[in-house]
Amino acid sequence: MTLETLIIIFIALAIGSFAKGMTGLGLPPTSIAILAVFFGVEHAIVVTTIPVAFSNIQIVWLARKRFKDMPKIWPPLLAGALGVGLGTWILATLQERSLTILLAVWIAFYLLTVLLNLKIKPEGRAARIFSPVIAGGAGICQGAMGMSGPFIATWAHAMGFLKETYVFATSLLFMSISVAHVFGVGVAGLYNEERVVQGLLAILPVMIFIPLGMRLTRKVSGRAFNLLIVGIIALMEVRLVWGLITGV
Repeated sequence: MTLETLIIIFIALAIGSFAKGMTGLGLPPTSIAILAVFFGVEHAIVVTTIPVAFSNIQIVWLARKRFKDMPKIWPPLLAGALGVGLGTWILATLQERSLTILLAVWIAFYLLTVLLNLKIKPEGRAARIFSPVIAGGAGICQGAMGMSGPFIATWAHAMGFLKETYVFATSLLFMSISVAHVFGVGVAGLYNEERVVQGLLAILPVMIFIPLGMRLTRKVSGRAFNLLIVGIIALMEVRLVWGLITGV
């Protein structure tokens, strides 16, 4: 493991963590998109499982008093964790090129939802009934691609959380899914010594830049920062697609 590798991982996780601190989202999409360009899709997803799980455990622990406000939260949490199993099987089974195509398509969808402000908003009793299905879809995407933001945003809307509980609820589902992902990746044999060490070291920028992003939320234009993050992800998307076309 070279110094250059550590620097790339640190920068990727620092950018993603800063985005999560400011906006609540952006850690997996940004970090995985950057790391995939340098190390391949499977390596990028596996390495980020550890810092992503840590970040969500940290947020849930800090806001644990909110847990009593969660209505019927266990079914979607369980469904999300079970979905991770199927997603991790996809991650372990597909070839690198197939994973790259899948990641490129998923990032394109993510960028589309951000740029066009697309939101799927299920309503009423049916939305609550199907919330475990939505959470299961989030788990599948997290297991296969390491990111599930659009699904989790849809689930949170379906559950009808108030502003005070919204962030905690999404972090709780993220935690359930990301912790299950760590176990799933371990069972699938995708961890090796290098990936575990890189994942543990990647916790450092998470610890530094999430709180920093939270502190600077009011001092930095949220719109300008979001555009910057979207620009970075878009550049990585172009690089992934170019690599698929040229084989480089």
